[in-house]
Amino acid sequence: MLDDSFATALARGASDHPAKPFGIFGQSGETLTYGELHRRVEMCATALHSAGLAPGMRAAICLPTSPELVIHLLAVMRAGGLAVPMEVAVPDHAAATMMQVLDPHLVILPVDESGDTGEISVQPDASWHFLSSNQPDREVEHARLGIFTSGSTGLPRCVLLSGANLEAGANFVREAHSLTDNDTVGCMPLSHINGVVTTVLAPLITGGTVVFYQGTFAVDLFLELLQRCRATWINGNPTHYQLLAYVSSRPPGFDACRFARSASAPLKRDVQQQFEHVFGIPIIETMGLTECAGQVFANPMATAHRRFGSVGRPVGNDAQVVNDQDEPVADGETGEIRVKGPNVMTGYLRDLEGTAEVLRDEWLYTGDLGYRDKDGFFFITGRKKLIAIFSGTNISLVAVEQAALQVEGIEESAAVAREHASFGEVIDLYYTGGGEDPDRCERDIREQLLRVLPHHLAMGNIERINSLPRSPSGKLLRFELSAK
Repeated sequence: MLDDSFATALARGASDHPAKPFGIFGQSGETLTYGELHRRVEMCATALHSAGLAPGMRAAICLPTSPELVIHLLAVMRAGGLAVPMEVAVPDHAAATMMQVLDPHLVILPVDESGDTGEISVQPDASWHFLSSNQPDREVEHARLGIFTSGSTGLPRCVLLSGANLEAGANFVREAHSLTDNDTVGCMPLSHINGVVTTVLAPLITGGTVVFYQGTFAVDLFLELLQRCRATWINGNPTHYQLLAYVSSRPPGFDACRFARSASAPLKRDVQQQFEHVFGIPIIETMGLTECAGQVFANPMATAHRRFGSVGRPVGNDAQVVNDQDEPVADGETGEIRVKGPNVMTGYLRDLEGTAEVLRDEWLYTGDLGYRDKDGFFFITGRKKLIAIFSGTNISLVAVEQAALQVEGIEESAAVAREHASFGEVIDLYYTGGGEDPDRCERDIREQLLRVLPHHLAMGNIERINSLPRSPSGKLLRFELSAK
């Protein structure tokens, strides 16, 4: 069932302040009060349960940002199922792959133009489609949320999080930022762990309000929405702040906003300083992991105590830096960061090998390289896993390489992440072979890559080279390509 703390918070909000907005949906103008949210979640959960949804059943929620998305997210968990919000803007090929990995028992879609409402629907803009051939899965019986993240092997992984994981993650956000029922937050996409835990579950348990931005991010619309709703904090990623930092001046009526929170990718110091100069509020840099229900590290709210360039100190987690023998290293020495706590996932869906690779002796090995300073602040210096982070979205370098190899004549391919001023990182691809027409080959490669990338701007340079650099043992030397 939906964890007791969230169910209790929802019922308490409906009892104590039923007319208070829980969600304000910016572009559509809809408002979802605590009273209405409680009523519709309970009605939806009861109907889902009656229709056959039970623990161990996986529900793919393919809805745009809307009241129906929030209601179904909570209702599926309330009914005991695994709620998996799907990114509706991903390429069809990527969406099909995720659906293949998930193999859902229930698919929740928008009502199409023909008026199809599926088998049963108690929400006006959603249709339910049960796949009766699938049986409950004991592996996900205790999981309540599934979030897809890009795996280093090329296939997306579905992270399984229990109710206890989610409760811990939401409470760590509340603790890190001293959130109260007076707070209103601007929201991240709900297909991302940062959106679900930080800007839905954390406000729910504190009795706060969420401002849901709908559609493609645009600076003017976003600022107008935050001013109109008198947001007290912003939850964004470095790409958002890169765009916001260069508005001409602080917008009028922005006095209610007390801080901004940055996650999902490293924040450049010049962007942070420029944003703070224009808006007059601090950006609190943090770091979370999908595998840890979001929150892991955060800088102090008191700006005098923060560290520029640091993801902060652990919040609710134990964290260590270890060498290749899994031994903790001294402060200042670089190694892999591992974390332990009640927010750490139960595992990856149907991926025992991948789970065992990262979960060892109760520690989650993050794949991030970094160090801890003498005051306990952590700094990220690189990654062991083959992942690029474009505008807060993880992209598998292996998936990019595999897509390039689908082009006729390509013999080998290698992808590397390159730092980018606006998007954090983009991907450069190097390949061998390809025939006598390199221009046509590059066009074919780009066409293939658009099938696996979240946005065409994630693709950087494509270059043909005579051979890929390798060690005497045959290992690909990506650092030599990065140096190019």
